[in-house]
Amino acid sequence: MVKRIGKRLFMLAVGLILILTIAFFAIYRMPGDPARMILGPRATAETVAEFRKTAGLDDPVLVQFGRFSRKMVTLDFGVSLTARRPVADLLGERVDQTLLLIAYSLVVLIVFGVCVPLVLRITAFDRVDKLLRVLWSGAAAAPPYVLAILTLTILAGSIDFLPAVFNPERARCWFAAAFVLAAYPTALVSRLFNDALDVAMQSEYVSRARAHGFGNATLLLREASLNAISAPVSAIANGLAYFATGTFFVEVAFGIGGIGTLTYDAIRNKDLTVLAAICLLFAMMISIVSAVLDVAQQVIDPKLRRRHA
Repeated sequence: MVKRIGKRLFMLAVGLILILTIAFFAIYRMPGDPARMILGPRATAETVAEFRKTAGLDDPVLVQFGRFSRKMVTLDFGVSLTARRPVADLLGERVDQTLLLIAYSLVVLIVFGVCVPLVLRITAFDRVDKLLRVLWSGAAAAPPYVLAILTLTILAGSIDFLPAVFNPERARCWFAAAFVLAAYPTALVSRLFNDALDVAMQSEYVSRARAHGFGNATLLLREASLNAISAPVSAIANGLAYFATGTFFVEVAFGIGGIGTLTYDAIRNKDLTVLAAICLLFAMMISIVSAVLDVAQQVIDPKLRRRHA
């Protein structure tokens, strides 16, 4: 077990190093002069040159990369080139909005991906279950930004269900954004869970339990669901990773002041320090989700527990 944990930590460290290295050089090669983009077209050449010197943008790329690496290792994200404020403060002000959106999206994912299909099977509402799967598949087929625009057009423009401007104090605004963000993972989890339930209900142990007189509801709750739940666990974990990166489109479309909107502003202004910090934050989130998934699969799936015993 200790060896496995050590291997996991080593892979996590290597992954973070690769992600940050690629992120730095990708950001560095972005078109445009960050000094000119930040100061604006009316800034004089002397002002732009002074800004580049103060920000270290004139240093050789390897020097900038070394400075960037030292700061990332110590979690010193530096100062935003645009806002002239510590990046950690900017992230701290925005992260709660993103985490709240992810939390609402996770609720939508679990309720409509696992709970609702199970309840509909127990109550024998097969047609409703099939209709919901078709609706989720249709919603998942649209890119997030397209689905966000359609949702806002219908709910805010046509039926006046949502306010024109996002209101963080209204739950319906959050659930509308969460619906858009969770559409693709929910469609995938629902399909995997339903397929796993079909397989489980045709298994020998369920046939024996049915022969002993157990009803359909008991078979689904006590036998099939416990064995089928391991199938969508990976999809749920991938959904969390999808939430972390998909917030970019949803936040910008709905006007949510989270990390996604901050990323959009940083890309527009080529704010290298903010982009680097966000890359590290997202990389750590996805790596942690991957590690938790590995542990969860071993806990849920008895085959994996025996394999690593």
